[in-house]
Amino acid sequence: MRIKSEELIRELEEARKEAEYYRKMAEESGRRCLQGIDRLTRLVWDLREAQEALNKEKEKFRILLEEFPFGVALISKSGRYRYINSRFTGIFGYTLKDVPTGKQWWKKAYPDPEKRKMAISMWVEDLEKFENGEFRQRTFSVVCKDGTEKLINFRSASLRNGDQFVIYEDITRQKRIEKHLIQAQKMDAIGTLAGGIAHDFNNLLMGIQGRASLMLMDTAPEHPHFEELKAIQDIVRSAADLTSQLLGFARGGKYEVRVVSPNEVVEKSFTIFARTRKEIRIHVKYQENAWLIEADPGQIEQVLLNLYINAWQAMPNGGDLYIETSNVTVGRDDSVSYKVEPGDYVKISVSDTGMGMDDGVMERIFEPFFTTRNKERGVGLGLASAYGIVRNHGGVIEVTSEKGKGSTFDIYLPRSRKQVIEEKTRHGKILKGSEKVLLIDDEEEVLHVGKKLLERMGHYVFTAASGEEGIELYKKLTDDIDLVILDMIMPGLGGKETFHALRSINPEVKVLLSSGYSLDGQARTLMEKGCNGFIPKPFRAEDLSRAMRQILDN
Repeated sequence: MRIKSEELIRELEEARKEAEYYRKMAEESGRRCLQGIDRLTRLVWDLREAQEALNKEKEKFRILLEEFPFGVALISKSGRYRYINSRFTGIFGYTLKDVPTGKQWWKKAYPDPEKRKMAISMWVEDLEKFENGEFRQRTFSVVCKDGTEKLINFRSASLRNGDQFVIYEDITRQKRIEKHLIQAQKMDAIGTLAGGIAHDFNNLLMGIQGRASLMLMDTAPEHPHFEELKAIQDIVRSAADLTSQLLGFARGGKYEVRVVSPNEVVEKSFTIFARTRKEIRIHVKYQENAWLIEADPGQIEQVLLNLYINAWQAMPNGGDLYIETSNVTVGRDDSVSYKVEPGDYVKISVSDTGMGMDDGVMERIFEPFFTTRNKERGVGLGLASAYGIVRNHGGVIEVTSEKGKGSTFDIYLPRSRKQVIEEKTRHGKILKGSEKVLLIDDEEEVLHVGKKLLERMGHYVFTAASGEEGIELYKKLTDDIDLVILDMIMPGLGGKETFHALRSINPEVKVLLSSGYSLDGQARTLMEKGCNGFIPKPFRAEDLSRAMRQILDN
């Protein structure tokens, strides 16, 4: 029995030890299990945080691309569009559904097969030339979903996985502004040259007209030379009209500025034109309550008549001429494109259904002596003059045209807040007098002819061939001089400096400005400073006498 008891005790002890072993094993397994669960939990949380961080970065990247000022596209190696931003759609109008692949893009953006072939060829050439990560740059004209063409600057780069990252910048407006700026600079340079030529030519015409007038005063109508002298005056008048058009382009002198209704100016201009061009159907649409403008009505009518004639010449077999007035407000964003200050304008549009113009003609349409017509139809000064007149009324004239589809000229003139004042009646007779006049001019012919004309009007005349000489003479004769006729453009002391010197000698001096240029620039400034009047060369005796009497009698 004792032996059995000992064996049982031994078995129990072994069973206890075995149970302790398994208990320890279970505790170790549980501990390891808990450690594993803890590590797994931490990994799950780390993974969740990493995913949230990744989602945040993705959202930031998405917002960045959506707010990016340029279009963006990501194209897979296989040629499928994986992503395009909203600006891409804003520029081109195409969505991801419209251009799922590069093949569809090339077909829509370049419908012309030749242009498409050239664009694809350049794309492939750049792919072979540039390394991964290097940006390639090209500029192409692209057809948008609505059919319009835009000039796009492409910047593309190849990624390591073979995808293509492309940035699209719309530079259409920028290039248009640059083109307008270059055109404006060119026209200003041509205008300066044209103005100088017109000024010198008007001085020559002054001598011819003055001498012819003096000879006619002493020539009886039955004299064989009478008709020849009259013919010379007619030729001078025609030449003066030619230089007037040049000055209209170069300086745009506004001789008779007043507040007028644009509708009335348009009606008068097209009524004159319609009487002689029965084959043209004229359609007029007036803006109700059109804003008033400050303008020389005669010059604006001349601008419109030039546009009508241009339209008529573009429709040799007849056609339709559309004339429309409208009130428009130019915002700050559009002012650069329109080349005017932001504000209110009256727009006068003249459209025809004629043969239209290509880009090459439109770039030169406002240049003096440029014309696509034969000699009998003009020398090419009409539109050049129109350009200058509108520009110097504070406005702009724009042209749009397409070959075979007609042309449209849009004139923008600043709105006036003033009221209309009734025009005074004028008389054409020579008004004589007996005042003492100082004539200052650097042209010998003008001094000679001007002195004789003034003397025939009854005046006593002193002459000076320069501003310096005129000032010295006026110092001596201040109390005897009733009026100074002062040339605006002279070497040495010009009209501006001479005027101020005369005013310093006698603040009450009466001065009539005269110039081969028009009433603009320095001449207008002097008028605002208190100069008493202005007369452009070449002037008629009755015009000179009336200008003098308006000053002397007041």
